[in-house]
Amino acid sequence: MLLEIILVIIGFVLLIKGADLLVKAATSIAKRFGLSEMLIGLTIVALGTSLPEVFITITSAIDGHSDLIIGNAIGSCICNFLFVIGITTLIRPLKFDKRIVKRHLPIGIAAMILLLFLGNTDKLGEVQTITRWQGVVLLLCTVAYIIYTIYEEKKINNKKIDEEIIKDVKSKENYPTITIIIYLILGILGLKFGSDFVVDNSVLIASALGLSERFIGMTIVAVGTALPEIITGIIAARKDETDLLLGNISGSNVLNLCLLIGLGAVINPLTFTTDFNSSIIILIFVTIYLQFIATVNKNNELDRNKGILLIIVYIIYIISMV
Repeated sequence: MLLEIILVIIGFVLLIKGADLLVKAATSIAKRFGLSEMLIGLTIVALGTSLPEVFITITSAIDGHSDLIIGNAIGSCICNFLFVIGITTLIRPLKFDKRIVKRHLPIGIAAMILLLFLGNTDKLGEVQTITRWQGVVLLLCTVAYIIYTIYEEKKINNKKIDEEIIKDVKSKENYPTITIIIYLILGILGLKFGSDFVVDNSVLIASALGLSERFIGMTIVAVGTALPEIITGIIAARKDETDLLLGNISGSNVLNLCLLIGLGAVINPLTFTTDFNSSIIILIFVTIYLQFIATVNKNNELDRNKGILLIIVYIIYIISMV
């Protein structure tokens, strides 16, 4: 058991580092083709944070672990909205961007309702299934969301967000060709072996403890893949830039639900158990709650007390799953 836990931790380290190396290499290649720093930031850098989840999804889909894929996607969203935001408010109140509240959170709710509908529509035999064509629908929604985000960002004159994205891209140097090749190879290897370690050993841990893959996916794997968001939240709070955090999290949640589950279903149709319905409904209510708080609060802030409440709800949620 101890060996499996160590290998899962090593897997998460390989995933995060592999994604970082791959993003650095891809950014350098994009710069050589003359792409703007803004466009690089909104595509390569933004999608780079989802690479660990993507590789876990691919590995799980090939091995037929549907519960791990869907559990990871939904669990990561719940972890983002309850735990990550809650932890952030312990350091500094979380500021709400009106654009995120009015547009991106509703898009997130729409993605949750769509997943709820697709997961309860088709059956393979007696089992509710997210089929390949439904996976294609989710992937198309992913593409549409990315295009909309880029279009919206170009339209809105928000200097602070522009500067942050450009700063992030500028921090990734334009590396020589040999370095790019090495980063690409190491990045892909890190993501491949990292996802193998996490998926294979998570399944072994679940089996040894008598727990379901759904539980492991929504807890251990979800929290592990949410580590970049947790670290980003803490750093943003210390720099007093929490108004950007909710946008990053809401965008990440849409990608989790549409990209991960869509990709998994296209590779191998996913079994959708009824247990996931209650988790999606909880996620919808949490999103509505955040919208409500942002609307009624004159300062557009989520204070420490409300953040502690979110953490308590997350702990209760995890305990109820056990």
